Amino acid sequence: MADVMEERIRSIERTAGFAFVIASVLLASTMLVHPVFPDVNKTNQVLQTITSQKGEAWMQVHALMAVGFAIATVAFCALAFLLHIKGSSGSAAIVTTCALVGGGLWVTFLSAEMYATRFYANLFGIDPGGATMLFSTLWFWKIGALNAGALLFFAAVLFGGVAAVKRDVIPVWLGWGGALIAGVGAVVYIGDFWSSTATGAASQPMQWPAMRYGIGLPLQLWMLGVGVVFLQRYFSRAPMRVTYPRPEARPAGSAPRRPAEHVTRPAAEPAQTGAPSAPSAPRIPHPALAPDPEEERPQAGSRGPEAPKRPAPPQIFPG
Repeated sequence: MADVMEERIRSIERTAGFAFVIASVLLASTMLVHPVFPDVNKTNQVLQTITSQKGEAWMQVHALMAVGFAIATVAFCALAFLLHIKGSSGSAAIVTTCALVGGGLWVTFLSAEMYATRFYANLFGIDPGGATMLFSTLWFWKIGALNAGALLFFAAVLFGGVAAVKRDVIPVWLGWGGALIAGVGAVVYIGDFWSSTATGAASQPMQWPAMRYGIGLPLQLWMLGVGVVFLQRYFSRAPMRVTYPRPEARPAGSAPRRPAEHVTRPAAEPAQTGAPSAPSAPRIPHPALAPDPEEERPQAGSRGPEAPKRPAPPQIFPG
């Protein structure tokens, strides 16, 4: 059983390692080339910035971001599964839920923008007011969903990093460093959202250069570090071969082996002591050991003892 568990841990480390490395490279690259919007509440300026971008570049960036967040979701779920095996089932449940919901939000709303560039560019040249009004509906919905997704990913990094350090999954400096960065990002997001409730203005702190390069990029480096630790541990550990018992090969034409017959042996008699023992009940033979009734019947012509004859039934009406 220990060999099987060790092989499972090794498989999880391989999956989580590759997923963390690939996701961090994709998300860090797209974060550097994604345009920065000066004010997310001025949708006309945001729409002008989007329509001024090349259509194919915009679609490629959003497609890579969606793939990156999907792979990051797989990585965090693998980390949660490893924590569950190590004994931190509560933290594993939080990490899994946050990763699945947050990754689903990011992938959904990033995919919704891939084909919107050409449509808004054509509509903006015909009717700027109508294009801005239509874009505002999708834009503010997306801003709220991405804020919720970012908070969920911060929670996944926070709980996953602390639990991983507790179970000796990653080094202490790496786990607590990621938890510190995620905690600061969560506080900034919650504070900006709380301050915007008085005015109703949309908030997107990730558009600030300080948040993008001070929180977002270090989180991608943290994911890269976790992936490198898992891969190093995976490749440095010798693979284990788990063997299972196989049925004994039987040569062709040989008869199958019969199972051992069940033999009922009488129980051992109690040791004889000086005190007289209570009379024991008569032994009843096992049905399988009882003699065949056909063998007890005398055969024709034999002089064995004859069986007693059955008396004739009484006459109810004599005569």
